Amino acid sequence: MPVYDYACACGVRFETMVPSWSSPAPGCPSCGELTRRRPPSPAVHGRAAPPAAMSTAPQSWEGLNNGDRDTITHWRRRMDARQEFESRHPEHAEHRDAIAAHEGAFERRPLTYKELAARAATSKDAGTAAAEASRARSGAGTTTTGAGD
Repeated sequence: MPVYDYACACGVRFETMVPSWSSPAPGCPSCGELTRRRPPSPAVHGRAAPPAAMSTAPQSWEGLNNGDRDTITHWRRRMDARQEFESRHPEHAEHRDAIAAHEGAFERRPLTYKELAARAATSKDAGTAAAEASRARSGAGTTTTGAGD
């Protein structure tokens, strides 16, 4: 027997098993009045999916269609939905660290402030730490700082 959703004029909503789609609607469990069948939820149709991940959002002005208001609004809504989803389901939260540098040697693997602070702990100099991280990324002996301001 399938389960269907029903709603009553008094505001009560409930699910119940009925013999078939053509079966008459059951009475309200609260007031006894006739109810009406509610449309099935999107999950029944296979449309339930988590919102787009934060990593899918555009990372540049060009990615936002040069600041087009509608594009910005679209992405802001998608990211708000993702944040709300992650607050309800923390197991799906993406790990995000603040980025100190993302160009040059750090293009493929950005330099996070956490890594920069760990490298600067010994030298007490962020510039030296950034240069060290850049050398580690490139594998060569160049001294490109790569620390984006």
